[in-house]
Formats: sequence, C-alpha cells, structure tokens
Amino acid sequence: MIDNKNLLKLLRTELQKMNNGDKIRFLTYKKDRSILVEKDGDTFTIIENGYRQMVWENLTKAEVLKRMKKLQKIEFPRSNKLYLSKQK
Repeated sequence: MIDNKNLLKLLRTELQKMNNGDKIRFLTYKKDRSILVEKDGDTFTIIENGYRQMVWENLTKAEVLKRMKKLQKIEFPRSNKLYLSKQK
C-alpha cells in the first residue's frame, strides 16, 4: 500500500529501475480500477482500466509522468491509499 500523494514520486524512481518487460500496476483499495505501466525496450506503455479503458504506447519517461498525473485525478480521485504490484 502506498499513499496516493506519493504516486508520482514513487513512479519516477521505479521508472529508472525498470528493465525491459517489467510492469508496475497501481490499483484502488477495492481493486476495481487500475493503471499498468510496462517497459517495452526504450519506451513505455500505459494501460488504463477503470473509469475508461485506454492504451498509450511508445511513451518516454517524461510523457509517462505527465500522463500519470492526469490519470491519477481521473482514476483515483478520492483514493488515499493504493495497492502497488510489480511484475518482472
């Protein structure tokens, strides 16, 4: 469990550590909404599954952080705690 307010700071450090094929999933407490960040070579893919179902591909680290800031307000508007799941 992580604080919602620390999501971007934590994501920034995790993006640096990620290897090719690694995934990070952020879920609400009820686990009905999620955002998946996956590393594909030098680029990243974001999969939004919750209020909307969308996919963004071929993103840089800066674009991932910018997109996550917007998605955080859409998918987790009233969440204080989030689940963090890492897959290698």
